[in-house]
Amino acid sequence: MNKKSSVHVHRISEVVAILLLTAFVFGSSICFAGQFRPPVANSPTPSAPANELETLIGNARDIYEKSKINHWKHLDKKVSSLMRAEQTISGIMHDKDIPYYKNLMGVTTDLERAVAVQDRIASMKSANKIMLLGARLAETHNAATPINVAVIGYCGRKLEILSETESVFDLSDTVTKLHLSWQQLIPQVTAHGGIKEVKKFADIMKRFEVAKTPEEYGRLAAAVVDQAEIIEKLFKK
Repeated sequence: MNKKSSVHVHRISEVVAILLLTAFVFGSSICFAGQFRPPVANSPTPSAPANELETLIGNARDIYEKSKINHWKHLDKKVSSLMRAEQTISGIMHDKDIPYYKNLMGVTTDLERAVAVQDRIASMKSANKIMLLGARLAETHNAATPINVAVIGYCGRKLEILSETESVFDLSDTVTKLHLSWQQLIPQVTAHGGIKEVKKFADIMKRFEVAKTPEEYGRLAAAVVDQAEIIEKLFKK
């Protein structure tokens, strides 16, 4: 090798060494021979969807409960946290998530407006929808909790709202949906050792059959929400 070639090779070696050092220090990506190598640190962990969805659903649940009792302090921060989780989820979605995610974005905007003007019913409705949409997204990421657990919780909260704003006749469709979702869920709850929970929920459903006033529906709806949360814990053990 002549002197000129030796100098050329030496300079190439220096450049490669600098690139490797830069990648090590700053975590940047390097492309050799057309092959892109993304930095490992920026790759989402397998638990990322579950963690972010749990944050989103948890914040929506808190907003629902606080709105119900007209407790608006710090709810704007809850909304902000929920929206950050939503933005993170956008980067880890499957194609089948997109319809749910688009719906989620619209409902989140509605929630933000409702909280800003302290619209109790609108805030409760939006937060309830977000919990269900979050569960739908979790389902596509193989969540351990069956989707019907979220559905019965959603129906219970919807009945709480309807018992304040609608006539008894307008509640029947939601009770029917609640009944169907519960029937599908019974074998899974039983398989997780929830015999006691099945009996309690069956009693609540029987009482819906004889409920006559919005107040009665409201009390039973609250019992449904409580039982849905207990049942959810069975699948997280």
